[in-house]
Amino acid sequence: MPATPARPELGPRDQAGAATIEIRLIPASEVHDFLAAVADVADQVFTRPPWTEPREAARAVAERLASDAPTPGFTLAAALHGDQLHGFAYGVRCSRLALLASRLPRRDFTLKELAVTPGARGYGLGRMLHDALLTAAPPTSWWLVTHPQAGPALGLYRRRGWRVAALHPGPQSRARLIMLRESSGSHASGPRDEPGARWARS
Repeated sequence: MPATPARPELGPRDQAGAATIEIRLIPASEVHDFLAAVADVADQVFTRPPWTEPREAARAVAERLASDAPTPGFTLAAALHGDQLHGFAYGVRCSRLALLASRLPRRDFTLKELAVTPGARGYGLGRMLHDALLTAAPPTSWWLVTHPQAGPALGLYRRRGWRVAALHPGPQSRARLIMLRESSGSHASGPRDEPGARWARS
């Protein structure tokens, strides 16, 4: 898959430019085809404030995605303009954030990453990726962690029914908000998960 350009030409924001963006759910068997493009998108997003990660750390998102692909509940949504990736979101069944928030682990689902390239913002791609991912995810308690200064992301999450469940402390630049959204079926009884995959921010 070709690398994603930093400033895609998607058309006027108030017209039908975004209609050419396709949100696709990518099966785990096809993840390898997207890893280079995921690394490019993460490079553009997570090296900028408020994350300001080193380039190598930002691009390592693709390695974590590949490692998580065999995990139960793995779900990947991609925003594609032709064959170019301009955003993605993925999650897995995982209870680590529930444990960090002092909650009993259940069949929790963690939204591990959500990223949209700077040049593709303003089209609602973050919302569409979020909604596609959670529509495909199991009805349960949904978790994510984000930066307290990630204003647009926080606005999206709150509009979509997320609330802050805990503050994960650390040095000022590393403090994170753990957020929770309960799906309509999240209180149904069922087997509990053991603490699972690593914690990663959205």
